[in-house]
Amino acid sequence: MNYKDLVWVRKPTAEQADLLNSQPTWDHEAGVWDAHYDERQETFLVIEGEASITTTEGRVYRFQAGDLVTAARDFDCVWEVPNYIKKHYIFNAKEVECE
Repeated sequence: MNYKDLVWVRKPTAEQADLLNSQPTWDHEAGVWDAHYDERQETFLVIEGEASITTTEGRVYRFQAGDLVTAARDFDCVWEVPNYIKKHYIFNAKEVECE
């Protein structure tokens, strides 16, 4: 992950997908809201839908079903979900972290 990136979007390896598919899920209907990522690094696998995260600097990261996304620690952003999103998520997992 580039040190300037706050969100890293990519396709998971088979091992990463297996790990994330065994984790809890979170889902959300359409909407826009402010969010804050704390001291934990979150990685999630989008299993349905699509969304975007916009940083306070205006950088937009878009992701959709099948994408593996890692959000850095300690930053503010705006989430936008056009219709619906469902994801498996994990915090601070060395197998999927980006440093």
